[in-house]
Amino acid sequence: MNCTKLIGAAALIGLSFTSAAVAQDDLSIGIVTFSSSDVDTNQMIDTMTEAATSQGWSVETLNANGDPSQAITAMKQLATKGVDAIIITVFDSTGLAAGIAAAEEANIPVLSAGGGMAPGIALSASTGAADPLVALMLEDIGNTGTLLDLSYHPGVPCRERADAFDAAVAANPALKATTHEITIPGAAESSQAATSAWLTATAGDEGPFAIFNCYDDNAMGAIAALKQNGRDDVLVYSFNATAPAVQAVKDGSMRATLGVDLTSAGQILVDTIPEILAAGDAWEPKYFIPGYTMVTKDNVDAFMAENPQ
Repeated sequence: MNCTKLIGAAALIGLSFTSAAVAQDDLSIGIVTFSSSDVDTNQMIDTMTEAATSQGWSVETLNANGDPSQAITAMKQLATKGVDAIIITVFDSTGLAAGIAAAEEANIPVLSAGGGMAPGIALSASTGAADPLVALMLEDIGNTGTLLDLSYHPGVPCRERADAFDAAVAANPALKATTHEITIPGAAESSQAATSAWLTATAGDEGPFAIFNCYDDNAMGAIAALKQNGRDDVLVYSFNATAPAVQAVKDGSMRATLGVDLTSAGQILVDTIPEILAAGDAWEPKYFIPGYTMVTKDNVDAFMAENPQ
């Protein structure tokens, strides 16, 4: 298992069919969730849980509360229990070496939903998808203005998004940017407080103004601060296309939210477990990039009709 392969969109279909052909009964799956307060991750976990239980598998979910050390502890607990596979969400795979080692010692494959590849990860869904939203923001503001980046670097998708934001700022000297690390749990509350402070600090700036959010939960806190401060001149961008964010796009308080297809990503992760187990040491680590949809005022009605929440 010393090479990593990218699974393209076409290969995803074949992967799912292959997995179904080697389906196994009575498997036990452990899922380590990033945080029970993360709406989008919870939707993905619901998909994975339903996909597993529909095949007669048992599922145990442990909440790491946004703390990598708790995630490692949860992985060790699941390894001790002897589950057949462990799926971990969002946490940077490179920071989970101790948990991955415990799983490897117990001969348990580890899959990642958004944490990236690292030694010992059998399959990873890459969910950052930052570039399209950064490009839209730059187009909207004309590559100039005052920006706030509400980020969370311990989460790989958030860090990928922050990296894209930082690259845009570096390439555009007319951008004045402030980055603030949100807290999890408490993403909305910490974002609201940080946004209020930023509004005060930049009150004399001419703009345009924009807030780039790691994901929708903290974006809702930013929007709350904008409303509290009577500001309707700040464009808000975010990720995940959760129901509150899509509604915010519709009512004009958010410019855009980019939704990665985590439902299909979660299904693929679960469906591939039997194939990974059947291959054993012959399995070659892989990662794949799910599709995404950018939700703006132009397509929000159609998106809501196609994705009732």
